[in-house]
Amino acid sequence: MSRAEDLVGAVLDAAGIQRNVSLQRVDHSESGDLVFRIEGAPALFAKIGDPARRISCAEMAREIAALGWLEGRVAAARLVWSGEAAGRPAMITEALEGAVLHAVAPEAAEAGAIAALDALARLHALPIASCPFDERLEVKLAEARLRVRLGEVAIERLAPENAAAPPGAILAELEANRPASEDLVVTHGDASWPNFILRPDGEVALIDLGRFGVADRHQDLALFVRSAKRNFPQLDIDAMLARRYPVAASPQTLAYYRQLDELY
Repeated sequence: MSRAEDLVGAVLDAAGIQRNVSLQRVDHSESGDLVFRIEGAPALFAKIGDPARRISCAEMAREIAALGWLEGRVAAARLVWSGEAAGRPAMITEALEGAVLHAVAPEAAEAGAIAALDALARLHALPIASCPFDERLEVKLAEARLRVRLGEVAIERLAPENAAAPPGAILAELEANRPASEDLVVTHGDASWPNFILRPDGEVALIDLGRFGVADRHQDLALFVRSAKRNFPQLDIDAMLARRYPVAASPQTLAYYRQLDELY
């Protein structure tokens, strides 16, 4: 048994779930967390953080709290258990039935994009006064400053246009070009296509909410549009955004939040 399987076994023990289940490791992209699908009735996902990574621990704590707050408000994964196992923060959620949005068939991409934009519009319509999670621009810039200072920016993942720019230079540009105001809503925080599940009923549910909170709506829209262009370049996502999302987006503000995400 691998070290990763040992860790998920410890999580199952802590959660009171039998170990004699089928496990499938899931590539979790850039987070650094271990993620396993646990087959059963219902199917589950276990996410295991790295205690040595400040960002991993912080984003898992935010996701656990966000899932609790979102229950009954919008469609999202349901939290089954959270805690610590083998010295690592961990959580278990119910698996959502459906397909990850970036992996749908090309012929389903347009319908998926429309459903995801509708889901974002519903999320953004929630009252910000009741949301206890703050991701306003000053909070995000403070986190960006910390990541630059601690050397936590993954420079190998910078966009080609930023490949030659030190993270400090990107940060300085963001500070200098900071928008004068924010159009605050409840945001997903990382609204890339892998973080939406297109369900069999045609609706979309949310996953991976480690950056969830009150922020400018362009935080979500910028990443959603960028991800659409990467995964399904044949879609006219700009036209779809203008047609399906209830508020006109600012191209300049979209560009700003795309650049801010370079430091995340």
